[in-house]
Amino acid sequence: MNPQKLLVGASALLALSHPAAALDIDPYGSLRIGVEAVSPDADPDYEGFRDAYSRVGIKFTDQINADWTVMAQLELPLDLANFDVHSPYDTEEEIRIAKLQVSGPLGTLWYGRGWMAFYNAIAYPVDYFSSYYSGWATGTTFRREKTLYYSSPPIKGFSFAFATSDDNSGTSDNRNQYTVSYSQDGIYVAAGLDDNAAGAGPDDSILGLAASYTTGPWYVAGKYERFDSSTSLDGGDVKNLLVQYKVDDKNTVRGMIADVDFPNGFWYGEYGGTVLHLGWDHQYDDDLKLFVEYYQEETTAAIGTGHDDFFASGYIRGATSGGSVITTGVRYDF
Repeated sequence: MNPQKLLVGASALLALSHPAAALDIDPYGSLRIGVEAVSPDADPDYEGFRDAYSRVGIKFTDQINADWTVMAQLELPLDLANFDVHSPYDTEEEIRIAKLQVSGPLGTLWYGRGWMAFYNAIAYPVDYFSSYYSGWATGTTFRREKTLYYSSPPIKGFSFAFATSDDNSGTSDNRNQYTVSYSQDGIYVAAGLDDNAAGAGPDDSILGLAASYTTGPWYVAGKYERFDSSTSLDGGDVKNLLVQYKVDDKNTVRGMIADVDFPNGFWYGEYGGTVLHLGWDHQYDDDLKLFVEYYQEETTAAIGTGHDDFFASGYIRGATSGGSVITTGVRYDF
């Protein structure tokens, strides 16, 4: 099912079925861009602009009754550095989110394209940085089309989620994800399975564990992912540790160290290797944030050879072998 047609049809249905006053229409956006100085290990240094996952979107929400809500959402990616409508790391991603969602006392159910269950439970707890270089130290996927997603309401701190997607790297096999989590009094613990039949064998999967603790201005989070396969690609893992400190209402500092060691043939082996990421956010006002970050990777993952390269050059010709970046930028939400 085409996600654009899904959203247009759902929005029209909401508009025709209910009074206009009952339908909440919420356009929104987030413009994010940084200027960076990049030092690839095997390529010349360069300076330029890099988009940091800008997006614009619209939500159509209908409050059916006191408990149940129907929502249709469309969100487009922007690459401000190259003045185009696509993801800053993938020119083929022209839609970030396109889904129809129902929420109520029994949980949340949606179909379309959106954030996957494994990312939400396992990868997101350490994905807190503001620049383009956030979120690379993981083996899972972020969003997929043709996805059916369900998350339960919390029951004594426990909740679970499930997602199944037909949009799985061109194969006929579904990508299925299962997660369970516990959240209470600043403690968060989660376990998940990303069962991906599009890999090298029929039983490829990623097993994940995540935990975090929030106390006062401190936030500490860790993640572990293990690649499991019935083929010779079995083994390899990702380990992340993030520490964040909120200095005051406007300033937050954070640091993460990660080690990415997937087997050869999956994410090109050591996808980033040892990764160090440091950052400072300054919340100027409710809508405007400034950020400064330092990112370093041991092997090729996020670092390319210029702002108009949408993939790290190792994807294309193996030219780089890690490197470092200093970037400063701005985020404006509306």
